[in-house]
Amino acid sequence: MTRTIMLVPIGNSVGLTTISVSLLKLIYEKKLRVIFFKPFPDTIHSIDDTAYIVNRDFFIPSIKPVVHINKTCLLKNEHLDRLIQDNLDLYYSYKNKFDIIFIEGKKNLHDQSYIHDLNLKFLYHTGADLIFYNSGHNNFCKNFFSYKEKYFTKNRIIGIINNFYNIAIKNYHDVFFSCDLLGNYIHPNLKSIPVINIPWNKKLISFSIYKILQLINTENRIKKYAVHKINGFVLYNQDFFKIINHLFNSTLLISFYKFIKHYQSLHVILSCNKLHSVIFTDCSKDDVFIFNILKKQLSHTTLFFCTKLTLNQVILSINNFHRQITINNKVYISTVILYVTRYIHKQFICSLLCNNNQKIIYNSPISFQKYLIEKAKNSNSNILLPEGTEERIIHAASIVANLGIVQCTLLGDAQIIQHIAHKNSWDITKNINIIDPKKIYKNYIEKLFFLRAHKGMTWKLSEQYVQDHMVLGALLLRENIVDGIVCGIQFTTAHVLRTAIQLIGMKNHINHDHPIVSSSFIMLLKHSILFYSDCAVNINPDVKQLVSIAVDTANLAILFDIKPKIAMLSYSTGTSGSGDTVNKVRDATNLLKMLYPDLIIEGPIQYDAAINTTISNIKLPESCLLGQANILIFPDLNSGNITYKAVQQSLNISSIGPILQGLLKPVNDLSRGATINDIVYTILVTAIQTCKK
Repeated sequence: MTRTIMLVPIGNSVGLTTISVSLLKLIYEKKLRVIFFKPFPDTIHSIDDTAYIVNRDFFIPSIKPVVHINKTCLLKNEHLDRLIQDNLDLYYSYKNKFDIIFIEGKKNLHDQSYIHDLNLKFLYHTGADLIFYNSGHNNFCKNFFSYKEKYFTKNRIIGIINNFYNIAIKNYHDVFFSCDLLGNYIHPNLKSIPVINIPWNKKLISFSIYKILQLINTENRIKKYAVHKINGFVLYNQDFFKIINHLFNSTLLISFYKFIKHYQSLHVILSCNKLHSVIFTDCSKDDVFIFNILKKQLSHTTLFFCTKLTLNQVILSINNFHRQITINNKVYISTVILYVTRYIHKQFICSLLCNNNQKIIYNSPISFQKYLIEKAKNSNSNILLPEGTEERIIHAASIVANLGIVQCTLLGDAQIIQHIAHKNSWDITKNINIIDPKKIYKNYIEKLFFLRAHKGMTWKLSEQYVQDHMVLGALLLRENIVDGIVCGIQFTTAHVLRTAIQLIGMKNHINHDHPIVSSSFIMLLKHSILFYSDCAVNINPDVKQLVSIAVDTANLAILFDIKPKIAMLSYSTGTSGSGDTVNKVRDATNLLKMLYPDLIIEGPIQYDAAINTTISNIKLPESCLLGQANILIFPDLNSGNITYKAVQQSLNISSIGPILQGLLKPVNDLSRGATINDIVYTILVTAIQTCKK
C-alpha cells in the first residue's frame, strides 16, 4: 500500500527545499520506490527546485503538477477547488505505483489564507500523513490550529521539523533568515509528536553583499564590496533594540529610511559593532541626497546603502538570490544535506517508512470516490445496464469504460446507442458490450417459464415478460453472463426489487423463514462517510428485520475496508425513553450484541449522540461508539427516507444509493433523477460488490 507524506510549511518557509531534499535522500537510501510531488509550485515557468535536485542527484522522479496561470483566480473558491481537483486527479493516477508519495506544500510567505487552504485541503483529500515544517514563526501553532483543526487529527501528524533551532533572537517579525522555535506555545495536539530540531549553522550560509547590491540596484558604486560577506539578515522596527545584543557578527540590517529618521536611532545602530551593513529602502531622490550628506558626516565601519525598491521587493530579491546561487552548486547542496541529515534520527525515518495497517478512514468524499475507482479496477467485473438507450446511462458507461475501471454491457438497440454516443462524442468502443434484446430474448423464454411455473407462469406470459429489459437482465445475471446490474432511470424501485427477488433470490440471516432485502445510502459528507439504512425499502421493520439490515450494512462497510460502528437510532438515548418504537430498537440492539459480540453496536441512541462526541459524553458517557458512528440504522422507512433526503438537500452533498442488500447477486437501483456521477459511482459500488471476499 502506498504511503503519502506531506510536508506542510508554516511561517516564512526558508530552507524548505533543503529539508525536502534531505528527507527524500534518506528515504531513497532505504531502497523504496518514492516519487516527489509539489502540486502548487512557486513558479510555473521552470522546474521546481526540489524536483530538480532530487532527480539530478538521486534519480527520484517527480509528478509534473497542473498549474493555473492566472494567479488572481486562485482567490476565488471555484478556481481554488478546480486547481485542487485537477492535482488530486493527477495524484491518484500515481497512487499504488510507488511505495511513498512525498508531497511538498506551498510556501506562505505573506500568511495568505488561500495558501493555507490549498495545502490543507490537499492534505485532507489525500489522507496524507503530515509533517509540519517551521522556520521562524513563533505563533504558528496558535494561529494555524485555531481554524484548521478540522482538516487533520492528531494521529495524522507524524512529526515537526524546526529549522534554525538555536537562534537567540526572539521576535520572528524582526528576523528574515534568522528565527526561533515555537516560542512558549505548544498546541496540545503536538505535545506527543516527534520533533526534529536542526540548529542554525552560520558557516553554511554566507551571502555576498556585492551580489545583493547588484540585485537591488543601490545608488552606490558596488564593485569594491566584492569580498564582503554577511551571515544573516534583520528587519528593523521599534523592537530592534530588544534583539540588538543577540545579533550575529556580519549582519545586514534592512529598514525603511524614513523609519530610521523618525526614531532618530542612527546612534543606536552605529553603536552595534555586529552590523556589517545597513540598507535603507523606499528612498526618494531627496532621501538619497540627504543620505549622501549624512553618510559623509558618519565616520564608522558600518556600510550604508539606499535603494528605491520597497522593503518587500528587497526581501524577495534576497530570497531569490539565495535560491538561485545554490540550486546548481552540488558541493554546497551536499554539504547542507549532510549537515541536516545528522539531526534526523533513524527512528523518525523508520516511522515514515512504516505503513499504517489500521482500517482506512475516509475523511472526504474525494478520497472515498478515488478509493472506489481503485478497488473497482481490481474486480474484473462486467456490469449490465438494462436501460442501455438512456443518454445518462450511455454517458456514464463511456466514462467508466474509458477509464479502464469496469466493463459495461448495454442492453438495447445497437444502432440507437451508437447514434446517441456519436451525437454526443462519447467513446463507446472500449470495454463496452452491446446486447440487442430482440436477438436473444427467445433464448430465455423457457428459462423464465420453468423458473416461475410454480407461481403460475405460463409460456405466453413468459414470452411477454422476457421482453422486459429488467427481467431479461436479471436472467442474464442469473446465468452469470454478467456480474451485476445497475438500473432505475426508467424502472420503478418496486419493479427492480420484485424482479431481483423473484429471479436472483435472497440471502438468509436470522430470518430463515422470511429473508429480507433492504437498502443503504452511502452519504458523502464533507468530513466523513456515513451509511444510512434502511431508507428506501422496508416500511416498518420488526426486531429481526432490523438485525438483518444492520448486519448487511456492516458487511457493506467492511467491503469498503471501513470498520463498522453501528448506531441503532431512536428518539431516545439509553434508558431515557420508552414506547413501542424504542423497545423495538432496544430488543434489536440486544439481539445484535448477542449474535455478533465482536461488532461495535449502541442503541437505542439519538442521532446527535451517535455522531457527536461531546453530546455522546453528556447523554451516554459509557457508550462504546464515543460519538463516532459510521452506520446509522433507522427504526422505520419514514424516519430514514426523510433524514437522508433532508441531509442530502440541506448540505448539498452527494450520496450513493440506494444500494440493495440481501440479494444473492448485486443489483442496485438508481433514482430517476440520478446524475452522471450518481450512475458512475453506483456502477463502481456494484463492481466492488461482485468481488470475492
